[in-house]
Amino acid sequence: MAIEVLLGSSDGGLAFVPSNFSVSPGEKIVFRNNAGFPHNVVFDEDEIPSGVDASKISMNEEDLLNGPGDVFAVTLSEKGDYTFYCAPHQGAGMVGKVTVK
Repeated sequence: MAIEVLLGSSDGGLAFVPSNFSVSPGEKIVFRNNAGFPHNVVFDEDEIPSGVDASKISMNEEDLLNGPGDVFAVTLSEKGDYTFYCAPHQGAGMVGKVTVK
């Protein structure tokens, strides 16, 4: 199983769609460029379960998904809440949250 999260709403909004969702441990999350790119996916080191290394589950802040349909996939195994953002659009509120339960 995998869940797909769109980067940029179909109406051009700078948002993750869905922006708040849950997965099971080990379930793949596929972030797919949709609109308003470039985008990336960075997990906030202060808003993830303790002991999880944000750099191992995030894109590098300088790396960007530039083309339509470009993807970044991640699998989270530790239960808890993870906050993530798009570095270029964090100031515009492009932030999301996934709960692993």
